[in-house]
Amino acid sequence: MKRAAGAALCITVLSGCAYYNAMWSAERLAREARRLEAHDREPEARTQWAGAAVKAESVMARHPRSRWADDALVLRAEGLAGAGTCAAAAAPIAKALATVSDQGLHERAGLAAAQCALAANQPVEAERALAEALASDDAQRRSRAHYLAGRAAAARLDYDGAVTLFGRSRESAALPARVRALLAAGRTAAAAATLDTVAATRRFSEAEWAGLLQALAAIAPAPAASQALDRMLAQGRVPEPARARLLIADGDRLLAGGEPDGAVARYRQAEAVAAAAGEAGLARVRRQRALVARAAAPAELAPVIAELTRLSRPDAGGGGAGVAEARRLLDLLARITTPPTAGTSGAAFRTAEFARDSLNALRLAGRLFLDLAAADSGSLFAPKALIAALPLLPDRHDSIVGALDAAYAASPYTRALHGEASVAYAAAEDSLARALGVQRGRAAPAPPQGTRFAGPLTGPRGPWLDDAPVRRVEPAPPSRRRPGAERDRPARPDP
Repeated sequence: MKRAAGAALCITVLSGCAYYNAMWSAERLAREARRLEAHDREPEARTQWAGAAVKAESVMARHPRSRWADDALVLRAEGLAGAGTCAAAAAPIAKALATVSDQGLHERAGLAAAQCALAANQPVEAERALAEALASDDAQRRSRAHYLAGRAAAARLDYDGAVTLFGRSRESAALPARVRALLAAGRTAAAAATLDTVAATRRFSEAEWAGLLQALAAIAPAPAASQALDRMLAQGRVPEPARARLLIADGDRLLAGGEPDGAVARYRQAEAVAAAAGEAGLARVRRQRALVARAAAPAELAPVIAELTRLSRPDAGGGGAGVAEARRLLDLLARITTPPTAGTSGAAFRTAEFARDSLNALRLAGRLFLDLAAADSGSLFAPKALIAALPLLPDRHDSIVGALDAAYAASPYTRALHGEASVAYAAAEDSLARALGVQRGRAAPAPPQGTRFAGPLTGPRGPWLDDAPVRRVEPAPPSRRRPGAERDRPARPDP
């Protein structure tokens, strides 16, 4: 009898130990998942959360009526939500919210419910689930609730509310999320200042910095992203290759925004930082690309081509990316520097378009359009080339319009420039399309009576050197326009 009782006690103790060990393992995995999330290691955190959910499920299956059953249920709900498997988390979350009486556990279940509601793009449901945790006595749960509530507010487009909620959270992800909310609210100065805090207080993440700077550049005045990057680099500990890549990205933004001089300076900085690394070779090639963008005449391309030829050699020390890009840029420049066949105005027109649309060399393209008009003044392309040069060479606006009025007053393009309807416009566009070898899907309509615009422009047409956006060409300032020639441009006609 005593042996039986002792055996039963032993089994009970062992069972309790096994239960305790399983629960301890589940909670240890959950703590590790939270630590990884705090260091922005999301994929690894999900793996730990999944392990915690499995361990908690084991406890629930083996000890369904223990005093720790509610803890295991909530931890399983948290683990499945944290692992991103919200479909599987739905049942344990619902059961926990319906049956668990402990306040802390109930708040944790609400946080898991909110996380899954956000994953399903249901911000109102998320806010409802967070009601208890937002008023929690536990600072950590309250901080987490404010972060998730900030995400819910941002999803509802309440960016000012999101800014406030993110500001109340100590979650690692709350600070960059606050920057994005500030940007979405149009508060660029505050966003730039918060970027400084990101650099000073958070572990460096190249992807995070790059994304936030790109978001700032999209809505802020031109120098804002560059100035923010300078401040961030000054106070953040950034590895040299990453520093060079961030500088190159800033140079790319400046170049796409029509500031080739600023881009050249940025690429030089990247070269100095990266030294002999692959980023240095890429920066050297990008600097040549910026020199192309600020060229005003074909003769200015000769030193660029010589340098690119050197950089395109495998022994140039520029790395694979730099060599490949140098060769691509050389191929594009060959389209500009190879003279078109004599008498083919269409080829010359396409070359000018190519300089404008593929290389973003606006002044060079304007020069090529003017050269075409001067070399073949009797061509159908001549008046259209002059009009195409207008927005590219704003300092010559008056003289170009004067040449159009003097030599091509009857041209449908000149008449369109001055807002006069002309049935000949569609015929001229068809003729040019055939000369350019462009298959037209439909005839270009004549401009409606009274329409005033800056004249027809072809393109933009590729190939582009990369996916960087081509800078929008704005018309000349109002003070340089001819009186009465307002040019609110309609949809661009087919080339």
